[in-house]
Amino acid sequence: MTAPSNPDDDLRRLLHDAVADVHPHGTYDDVRSRTAEEFPMKRWFVPTIAVAAVMAAVVGGGVWLLSDDGQKLAPTGTPSAGVSSGGSQPSGSPTSAEEDRAVPAYYAGQTSHGTKLFREFRRERLCADTECLLKAALVNALARQPQDTDYRSLWPDGTTVGDVSYDGQTIVVHLADGVQDRPAGMSASDADLALQQLVFTAQAAVGQGRVPVQVAVEGQADTVLGVPTSDALTTANPDDVLAPVQVDSPSDGASVSSPFTVTGRAATFEANVVWELKQGDTVVKHGFTTAQECCTLSPYSFKVTAPQGSYTLVVHDTDESDGGLPVNEDTKQITVK
Repeated sequence: MTAPSNPDDDLRRLLHDAVADVHPHGTYDDVRSRTAEEFPMKRWFVPTIAVAAVMAAVVGGGVWLLSDDGQKLAPTGTPSAGVSSGGSQPSGSPTSAEEDRAVPAYYAGQTSHGTKLFREFRRERLCADTECLLKAALVNALARQPQDTDYRSLWPDGTTVGDVSYDGQTIVVHLADGVQDRPAGMSASDADLALQQLVFTAQAAVGQGRVPVQVAVEGQADTVLGVPTSDALTTANPDDVLAPVQVDSPSDGASVSSPFTVTGRAATFEANVVWELKQGDTVVKHGFTTAQECCTLSPYSFKVTAPQGSYTLVVHDTDESDGGLPVNEDTKQITVK
């Protein structure tokens, strides 16, 4: 059995190795004469370097210091994670600075083709991490009332969003107990659409395209609202589940200054988008624009100039049959200041 090494012997050996390649030339008197006359600092310079080299080796070898309360600190000379050179950081995990962010959420609403999903944005102050935006978006979609009273969430009251994460390939969403089974009164198609509401919201928050979403309830990925969720969920065909005409801005209840810009998305015949600004049944302003692409959901925008007052903004497609068929529309209640 080998006896443990003596720290003093280790230090002595390191000092010896540090100066082992120093070979002065000439006799002892010659060396003293040269150092006294030409370089008086050399009398202490070499051993000082040797000691410094040893200390650097000791520190670089991973010597850890203990704080006053016994907690382990980073090695000497290494900044602690999350602490800037300009000041100290409170104990615990570092958090990102908060900022105002546009939080997307999808909700259900009625169209001429049945119940579809509409997108809504809400301004919130959040940390800059992806998970912060993801969690806020899902909480809004599944557990909060939308700003637009024409929309609704398909999720049961009391739905609670737990931990969420995104690893660059898959979004993982944990829900609290109580949503494994489809509630009484919810149709199978609404249950499917509710899962799509979650998936589209999560993907919009992450902003990396059609990323698969794994949903689990209390850690079990079997069923959610009666829909099998053992495998990660993907989005359905957007033309089947998303509303063909949507207004992103201004939001419902917004106050705007004239002129104001309206933005949204539409999937319409020949990309035609029609709009009216109404007070009651009276059309105060009207016009049309075109979306970027025909027949698939794509962006549009237009400007409106109007006097002060309260209005209903209506954006819709057109009835190409001229047969008086209902059109797809989205409406927003706004106030022009």
